[in-house]
Amino acid sequence: MMTKMRQMSKWIFYIVGIAFIALIVFEWGADVNRGGGDTTVGEVNGTKLSLQEFNDMARNALESERARTKGEISEQRSQQIKEQVWEQFVRGVLFKEEMEKLHIAVSDSEIVYQIMNHPLNEFKQDPNLQTNGVFDMNKYRAALSNPQIPWAQIEAYYRDQIPYQKLQNLISSSVRVSPAEIKDEFIRKNVKAKVEYLAVLSNRFRGKTTASEDDLQDWYEKHKDEYKRDENRDLAYVLFEVKPTARDTQNVFNDIAKIKERLSLGEDFSTLALEYSEDPSASQNKGDLGYFDRNSMVKPFSDAAFAAKPGEIIGPIKTRYGYHIIKVEDKKKENGVEKVKASHILLKIVPGPTTLAEQEDRARAFADDAKSNGWDETVAANNYTVKTTGFFEEKSGIVPGIGRNAAVMAFAFMSEKGDISTMYTINDGKAYAVFMLNDILPAGYKPLSEVKALVENEVKFDKARALARAYALKFEDDVKSGKAFKAIAESDTGKIVKYDVTRMFALSESVPGVGRIPEFNGTAFRLKPGEVSDMIDTPSGMFYQKLIEKSAFDSSAFNDQKELIRLRILNARRAAVFQKWYEELKEKASIVDNRKKFNIF
Repeated sequence: MMTKMRQMSKWIFYIVGIAFIALIVFEWGADVNRGGGDTTVGEVNGTKLSLQEFNDMARNALESERARTKGEISEQRSQQIKEQVWEQFVRGVLFKEEMEKLHIAVSDSEIVYQIMNHPLNEFKQDPNLQTNGVFDMNKYRAALSNPQIPWAQIEAYYRDQIPYQKLQNLISSSVRVSPAEIKDEFIRKNVKAKVEYLAVLSNRFRGKTTASEDDLQDWYEKHKDEYKRDENRDLAYVLFEVKPTARDTQNVFNDIAKIKERLSLGEDFSTLALEYSEDPSASQNKGDLGYFDRNSMVKPFSDAAFAAKPGEIIGPIKTRYGYHIIKVEDKKKENGVEKVKASHILLKIVPGPTTLAEQEDRARAFADDAKSNGWDETVAANNYTVKTTGFFEEKSGIVPGIGRNAAVMAFAFMSEKGDISTMYTINDGKAYAVFMLNDILPAGYKPLSEVKALVENEVKFDKARALARAYALKFEDDVKSGKAFKAIAESDTGKIVKYDVTRMFALSESVPGVGRIPEFNGTAFRLKPGEVSDMIDTPSGMFYQKLIEKSAFDSSAFNDQKELIRLRILNARRAAVFQKWYEELKEKASIVDNRKKFNIF
């Protein structure tokens, strides 16, 4: 069965994966003791999730993702998927409870109707169910009788999703979009204005401001809540990088020699490309690169390919990607440009299994010795270099110098000062590391000394804005008297006032030369042609405007678009209402999360 499933297109894995997770959430939730002992990973309102169940869900989701992407999954993506599996469990339990309270159910006839008439996007996108690139409903319905497709699991997916859709519709049923809102949205994106303006920008005064110690202290005290910090941790670590060795390089050259020998005996180049090439595209093109000009490839590759004769096999040619064996098949000129048709076999020099095992053994040995003999002593005995992360917060999600690594983050915030970790794989398998919790910084306020540069910048910016405001006010009488904007700018002896005329812009657009300033755009659309604004006070500076032109409301275009606009606003609003409802439901729920206990990251 699994062999057949692996031969199916990627959407089957994706759908089956989701359905499988849903079935575990809704059907297995009460069975938590199959492995004996307390193996509860989590609990939502009394519904428990065992370690075995979580692992089954995660394994299936990861397999579905591999099928969907047709490649290996990075460490970071793997962590994201496991987090999604946990969230699906929480959401599934809470939704099931609410659906039972509201007596939401789904009939067999509803499922049949939805499967027959509303295929999922994954089906619509599958080339096997398309005619001339367009989804073919007849092909889809014919596929319903295909016994190789796991329709039972897909039915389970619909059985899960239809009640969910009913729940979402029920929760968000009160959402409405008024005709005025539809019209406002159309105007915001389609009606355009053009203004001339005067600008007195705050940054013109930054060099004229200073910040005394009293200024800094006063600002810091008034805005102290902006400088709160959570508990911080600092890690020391020893890094064991995994780099190719001379042995790994020699192994690649041994493979190159084998390939060239087999080619000399008449073996097919494309067959060997499928067997050896590490170019990801080789599985589809068998190494065939088609015709290309000199600028299409990296220089060493192009130089070698264009220097060779048709029929020649050359290499190894070294590029930043690795070593290439190149077969030049043809040459031609197209519109005066010389082109070559070639195939290649790419071999990358990467750490081999022996190199990986050696570095892993070194890292494990260091972790064991450091726990037995002490961190400093073991570092000194092996002459290792110790790096430190510096202090960081858990909510940042990033371990400085390491990146996103949930396992390392969990060690940092679950450990006591001086604790030493086991070996961790980091950087998607490119290195190993062993960590020690170096220090703990309690939650509180960042001291002024730590945020002094930030505070100084804020103080100077605030003072510069005040100077800009005072400078702009000097021209208020001229503006109100009707004096030409350009003449006002030319009369400014300080050469601070900027005069310009915008292009036509929509309310929602960024204005060239001004930026995305809501106050600027909003004022323009409140003016009538020829009308002059009061001073517009914005964080960027002060502005005066005169409306030159505003495009007319296009009622014909509005009538064509208003239903699409209504649906777009309605769907976004319904989603927001439902999400808010879910967050409140989740907040009230009793949720126990034991994932860290089981090293689930």
